Amino acid sequence: MAKPTIIFVHGAYHSKEYFDRVIAILEPLGYKCVALSMPAVGRHPPVKSLEEDIATVRSAVMTELDLGNDVVVNAHSWGGIPTASALDGLSKSERASEGKTSSVVKLTFVSAFVLPKGTSLQDKIGGQIPPSWIFDEEGNMWLEEYTSIMYHDLDPEDAKYWVSKLKHHSYATITDTVKSAAYQKIPSAYLICEDDRAIPVKSQEDMIEDANKDGADFEVERLFVSHSPYLAKPDAVAGFLRRAAGESLEIPRY
Repeated sequence: MAKPTIIFVHGAYHSKEYFDRVIAILEPLGYKCVALSMPAVGRHPPVKSLEEDIATVRSAVMTELDLGNDVVVNAHSWGGIPTASALDGLSKSERASEGKTSSVVKLTFVSAFVLPKGTSLQDKIGGQIPPSWIFDEEGNMWLEEYTSIMYHDLDPEDAKYWVSKLKHHSYATITDTVKSAAYQKIPSAYLICEDDRAIPVKSQEDMIEDANKDGADFEVERLFVSHSPYLAKPDAVAGFLRRAAGESLEIPRY
């Protein structure tokens, strides 16, 4: 049986290179991996809505579906927002009703935002602007400090390197609203990061609970790791994705 293509959607400030360690594990196992570069990150001037990011995800997914490949989409952090908005009509049942044989077979979220349709990330955090957020006149944002929030379980030199790779992020994609909730129709799995200082465990759990009340049915795994498991524990993330893709692997104790 052919393995699905795995499409990676990064979070705020990051780049597609963030997924390299996990991809290096998956590709030798026969997985085609596609890591996206999201328009919300690093642009001057910044994008003014989620529109381009949603289109980026959908275009990448459609390219694989048109090749006849099933797809697993993996979203990290903010990446969960454009991902959930980009996949209308691409579930297995919806595609089959159109005579199509390929579909998005799984959504996977790794400490990612899972928000109801019509809400924004700004809404999720209560409409307040955290004091650690810094802005410029164009509408870009970044954080006052990253290591203690995202990389505290990495080797200091490794953390320093990844901080150097971060870029500004479009604030408009924080205030724009989710357009759809694909996790209601596509089977979904969530990896809770239990040592996450960016999205606390309780927030991750609450989002899953709210989504399940709204028609989702999340499979849940847990891992004691920071907000950056792709760097700190790539083997564990690769295992999570392999299970989501249909492999029969035991969940190890980390």
